[in-house]
Amino acid sequence: MQKILRLLSKSTILITSLSFLLFTACQREIDDPGGITPPTGGVDDNITVVAGVRGVVVDENSQPVAGATVTSGTNSTTTDRYGVFRFNNINLSKANGYVKVTKTGYFTGSRTFVTTAGRIHNVRIRLLPKTTTGTFAASAGGTVTLGTGGKLVMPANAITDASGAAYTGTVNIAMTWIDPTAPNLPEIVVGDLRGITTDGQERGLETFGMLGVEMTGAGGQTLKIAAGKTAELTFPVPAAILANAPATIDLWHFDETKGRWIQEGTAAKTGSNYIAQVSHFSFWNCDAPFPLVDLCMTLQNAANNQPLNNVQVRIVRQNGSYGTGWTDSLGNVCGKVPKNELLILQVMNLCNGLAYTQNIGPFSSNTSLPPISVSLAGPNSLVVSGILTNCSNSNVTNGAVVVYTNNGNSFSVPVANGNFSFILISCGSTPISFSVTGIDLATQKQSVMYNGSAVSGSVNVGTLQACGSLDEYIEYIINGVPVNWFDLGNPNTITPYDSVSHIGYVTQTSVYGQWVVNNNVEATYFWFNHNETPGSYPLKVGVVDINNNAGTYNLKHYVSSNPTINITSIGPAGTGYIEGNFTEQLQGFNGTGPIFNVICHFRVKR
Repeated sequence: MQKILRLLSKSTILITSLSFLLFTACQREIDDPGGITPPTGGVDDNITVVAGVRGVVVDENSQPVAGATVTSGTNSTTTDRYGVFRFNNINLSKANGYVKVTKTGYFTGSRTFVTTAGRIHNVRIRLLPKTTTGTFAASAGGTVTLGTGGKLVMPANAITDASGAAYTGTVNIAMTWIDPTAPNLPEIVVGDLRGITTDGQERGLETFGMLGVEMTGAGGQTLKIAAGKTAELTFPVPAAILANAPATIDLWHFDETKGRWIQEGTAAKTGSNYIAQVSHFSFWNCDAPFPLVDLCMTLQNAANNQPLNNVQVRIVRQNGSYGTGWTDSLGNVCGKVPKNELLILQVMNLCNGLAYTQNIGPFSSNTSLPPISVSLAGPNSLVVSGILTNCSNSNVTNGAVVVYTNNGNSFSVPVANGNFSFILISCGSTPISFSVTGIDLATQKQSVMYNGSAVSGSVNVGTLQACGSLDEYIEYIINGVPVNWFDLGNPNTITPYDSVSHIGYVTQTSVYGQWVVNNNVEATYFWFNHNETPGSYPLKVGVVDINNNAGTYNLKHYVSSNPTINITSIGPAGTGYIEGNFTEQLQGFNGTGPIFNVICHFRVKR
């Protein structure tokens, strides 16, 4: 099984917003739980510190994106099958740490943050699909309109290739609009909505909408607007914020080299739209700037004075715009907030519902608040705890557990002399599906994964023993939550069965997994055809089963009529292993019930 050790970090908070995306936080490495101090501000991005970044990359359906390329400065890595990446001890701009994510078929994603030396900064990035929105002849110009109301108008003979030579052929436009009122804005926004003004000052940005545009030629080559020409962009303004939209607003573009929003020009409001002229393409943003200060705080559970770790926090302005993010595993959160404004602190549940609120501010200068005691309603609070031991059955003294919840969320919690505890703020009657695995950092060993589901109360996962590399496994990532089967010997086994040729293929193989939890048998199996070589092959329609008694899954039916499996490695029967993966949507028996997004990875001995 691919090592989960790569996933470890403590949480960095990046509070994002409907209208401002500023609040960030970080914490020290697991073995250095020191106190927090406000980060220093400034716009000199050339001052660097040594720190780290851990991130999760998801797609438009909140599913993990594997194999995405992530860069920060001269450093590069790829996301694993959980969509997770990590940089350790790299040079980052103190004022503006920056990571960029690229994946074929998607616009470039990015995140920026204020960096604290020696700490791991957590980010979550949702990629936006990139498809051809419209085409036209460069010689004639054209108009491309999104269904959301965003629009591009290009005049005739106004396009060149990358070298500046006139281009007259077919133009392909890929365009996307980012809704400033979208609930997932914190994940999809480019950068973090701090901008640099024309006089070099750093300001917070209250966004009223963003457009991203890429222009390519018939051969896929990059095109640009000719010198001295402009294109017209129309930004729709949602009705919910239209009354607050000024008649003229500053325009900002995102500089992918600097990782900064840069002020450039203005846009005028016409009806329910902003209209602007631009001389080049990137992501463009209509924003009202405001001054910033640094704020740090620690949140504690009023019931036991324990840190509220990995919970979503919002900082709300009087006009209703807000920033959002997550506390770290020590309950810490730091970042930039509006200066000299009355603010509201909100703690949110996993469904973006309100769990706690109190007034804070105004802050005229950088501030570190005393610990804040947060009272949570019992029915909305799920506490998960357990013990982590090593191969000698002794409590782990240098370790952590990695936690996964719905929709591709993941974080880590430190272990104190083998004990761990964390809180999940549930959504009333909606169960939370979660998975927990333990890591012994001293030996670099990991435990099997505990899978559970609950609404409220307390769940003790028992003892997790970090004692292995797990050689054979079947792993499903169901709506972002891993559910695993391992071959640890009877009764927890995985067995493949090869049979005779079928519908033109050499072999039909079924893979069966059995796992016993509290005397309940959880089983899974799937069948596929292949030719004893790596490649893409058909899954047998209707023959799949994921029966997870500890959770909420009993899936038996492929939504697709032609499901396929990717076999990446196959060895000889009896001695070799067969490895592969598939990504499909599944439902209950006979195609009834809700649809689940399922990613499967497996490695079993034939």
